[in-house]
Order: sequence, then structure tokens, then C-alpha cells
Amino acid sequence: MTLLLIAAAIVLIVLSAVAGHYLWQVRQMKRKQAEQIKQNQAAWREHQEELAKDLRFIANAMVQGQCELTEGCMRLQYLMDKLDEELKNKTEFHRIHQHYAETRHMPTHEAYKALDRKAQFKLDNERFRLEDKNREGILEEASTLLSYRFERLNPN
Repeated sequence: MTLLLIAAAIVLIVLSAVAGHYLWQVRQMKRKQAEQIKQNQAAWREHQEELAKDLRFIANAMVQGQCELTEGCMRLQYLMDKLDEELKNKTEFHRIHQHYAETRHMPTHEAYKALDRKAQFKLDNERFRLEDKNREGILEEASTLLSYRFERLNPN
């Protein structure tokens, strides 16, 4: 009987040690997961802040006349979509989105260079007409972007 009690005690001790070991491993994993989540959140926030910084840089270049309006609107649209797709629904940036929608069909870079002179001239005239029409509104909205508080970065 004593031998049976000793064996049972040894089994209980071993099972308790195994359970304790697994419990320790689970706690370690949870701690590592929490750290990884914090790191991911910090990296995401840093990326979002970088997008906002790039948006402000391009907006400033537009306001300063260092960037063509159409190119600026294309770049702003891309960055806004990356930062927060809800920005396209904001009335504060209606003209930027409108100008982008009116010009997104226009070829750029190599596709533009591949066009003959007559087609390039026609596209340039259309782009210049649209830029003249939208200039004031686009520049106002670009100025707004310089100090805009993005909800994604400032949720409260």
C-alpha cells in the first residue's frame, strides 16, 4: 500500500511539473504575442505618420508652385487611399478627388511619351484647361492638408 501511495505521489508530482511547464510556456507565448502586437501597432502608426508627412510634403509643393496640380492630385489621391480610404468622402478634399477623377485616364511617363505630338498636345491642352478650372479649389484643399488632423492618426 505504501508503495502504491509513493507511486501515486510521484505521478502527481511529475504531472504537476509537466502542467507547470506548459503553463509557463503559454504565459511566455502570450507575453511574446503582446509584444509583437505592440511592435506591429507601432510600425503601423509609424507608416501612417509617414504617409501623412508625405501628403503634407506634396501639398506644400503644390501650394509653393513646385509641383504641377495634376501630378500632385495623382500623388495625393494615392497617398490618401493608403492612409485612409474615407478621405475620398471628405468634402474638404472634393476638388482634389474631382480633378484626379477627371485626369486619371491620361497616360503618364512612357505611355505619354509613346503618343505622337498631336495627341500629346491635345492631352496637354485638356490638362491645362482642367488645372485652370480647378486651380483655386485644389490649392485651398492642399493648404488645408498642411495642418489637417487625420482621424486615423488622432482617433479621439
